[in-house]
Formats: sequence, C-alpha cells, structure tokens
Amino acid sequence: MRVREVLALTLTLAATVFMFTPFFWILGTIIYKGVSVLAKAGFSFLVNIPPLPGFNSLGGIANVLEGSLLIVGMAIAIAAPTSLLSAIYITLYEDSPIARLGRTLLDLMVEFPTIVVGISVFLVFGLTLGLGLNALVASIALALIMIPYTTIQAIEAMRVPKSMTYEGAVALGLTESHIAKILLIEGRRGVITGVLIGMAKIFGETAPLLFTTTTSFNIFANSPLSPVSAVPVLIYVYAFSPYTNWQQVAWGASLILSLVVLSIYLSARLSLGKGDRYA
Repeated sequence: MRVREVLALTLTLAATVFMFTPFFWILGTIIYKGVSVLAKAGFSFLVNIPPLPGFNSLGGIANVLEGSLLIVGMAIAIAAPTSLLSAIYITLYEDSPIARLGRTLLDLMVEFPTIVVGISVFLVFGLTLGLGLNALVASIALALIMIPYTTIQAIEAMRVPKSMTYEGAVALGLTESHIAKILLIEGRRGVITGVLIGMAKIFGETAPLLFTTTTSFNIFANSPLSPVSAVPVLIYVYAFSPYTNWQQVAWGASLILSLVVLSIYLSARLSLGKGDRYA
C-alpha cells in the first residue's frame, strides 16, 4: 500500500472517529449520571411526580412522561394521515407544479428552526384563538415538525418508475384510488419507517414546547385542552436549577428520554432493513 493511500485511510478513519466521539461521550455521560439516579429512585421514578422546591426527594417524572406520550400521540394522529395523503399526491403527480412546489417546501420545512415553529403556533393558536398552553397546541407544533420528515420518507418509499405504477395502471384501466393503494402496498415498510423516524424526532424536541407547554410539573393532563408539560421541558428547567435533587432528576429524565428515542430509531432501522424495498 502506498504512503498516500495509508495517509488517506488514516485521515478518513480519524475523521470518522472524531465525528462519533461527541455522541458516545454524551451518551456515556447520560448513562453514567442517569443510571445512578434510577438505581437510587427505583421504579418509583416512573410513577411519582417531580419534587417541588423545598423537598429533597427525587420524586419522579410520571406526569411529564404522561404529557410527552399524550402530545406525541396527538402529533402522530395529525401528522401521519397528512403526510401520507400528501406523499400519495406528490408521487402520483410528481411533474405537476403543485407537487414540485410541495417537494421544495418539504425540503425547506426540514431545515426550518423549530423554535420559530413553536412561537408561531403559540401566537396563532395559544393567543389569537385563545387556546392557551395545552396538549393540543403543543401537538400541533410537533406535528408541523414531524410532517416533512414523514412525508419525504413516504415519497421515497412509494417512488417507483412510472411505467410500473401510474402509466401501467392506467393502461390496465385502474382508477387512481387503486393506484394509490398499490403505492401504499409497495412502500408500506418505508412509510412505517418514516412515521417512526418522525416520532423519534419530535419526542425529544424542546424548543417548540417551551412556548406551548407549562412549567408546572405537578399536574396531570385530563384532556387535550388541559395544561400539560413534557419530559424535555422538565430537563431544561431542572438542569439549570440550584437544587441538587432537581439536577439529579434531570439526569434520570435524560436517560429515560434517550432510551425512548434510541428504541424508536432502532425500531425504524429494523423495519427498513427487513427485506427489500418492495417486498
């Protein structure tokens, strides 16, 4: 092997290690700090409410975990059908001006600052419409963030040569509803993967929730219109607090949140990796 080749291999390997080092350092720190908190608190960490000022106990994250699950679930209910229908239209009519504009806007939405999404949703739905800070408003913000990821993945999953779908199906006398059904069957794994990737993306989002949820961590959500908080917001507030036990709760919550997001992402990768794309 030549010296240049050895040098190139060494540089690329070093760059690869350098790229992943921060991730493993962050993950290792979260595991080290979080495991000690969970070992001390036990299962009660998942069923108790966070500690209030003046209390030295660890408490738990029950209500904010419930809030996160509620918000993410509602966001999926909004984003999944919207993304699926949009993806079908863009795939069927990819040469139309609306479809081309839609794909361009999707690429733009992926890069759009999530904090701007959060404050915009708060100003429109929270203030203008008078809904305040609740699960519905928070789920709308997360749905807007999730839609481009899910839609783009669904488009890529359903994209096959036109001779195999639209033109061929029309020649056989099939209606557009039948063609859409064929696209869904062909790209079902990719569509499911897109939903899981979008879910993993929004589960850990913090910026939009700072404007759409409450920082009262001792309440449970009774309905979609009731005030609610979430795990990322608790981590943000408790991590900067002067109380040692609050900081410990933030580490424990960070570990739980990381495990949830990593589990969703691994599920998405396994779903995408099973069989070929059109199996």
